[in-house]
Amino acid sequence: MEPVKLVVLVLPGLFLAIGLVLVGLSLSASIRRRKSLRGWVVVPATVTGNLHGKGGPGSAGERFAPLYEFDDAHGRRWLGRSDLFGTDEEIVGTTISVLYNPADPAESTRPVFLLAKTRFMSGVILAIFGAGALAMFATVLGP
Repeated sequence: MEPVKLVVLVLPGLFLAIGLVLVGLSLSASIRRRKSLRGWVVVPATVTGNLHGKGGPGSAGERFAPLYEFDDAHGRRWLGRSDLFGTDEEIVGTTISVLYNPADPAESTRPVFLLAKTRFMSGVILAIFGAGALAMFATVLGP
């Protein structure tokens, strides 16, 4: 195969591969979190306040994480705070769902699916661009 044809096919292939790696890395963090929370119990919790934070990767402005209280299976009351910050402040007194560890109810969190949106979308765009360019160049160059 001629060197020019090889380069024209390899570069889009690299874009496709890098895009798929980025998508995989983004999804693997979510899968690891879901596995680590397996066996935890979902209970209703009452919002008692909000933690305030500034910025972070991919954010612009103030971030919030709810403080809450919930009862475990034995009726004991526990206080907790979300380890996940979001853009919206929770209203004090409202009920939210919380996951807690039955072996150690002091461990609790919000039951949300995490996704590194910037990494995921970059990966999808690179993969689509790479696949499209690879298909286009493969048909144009022919055998």
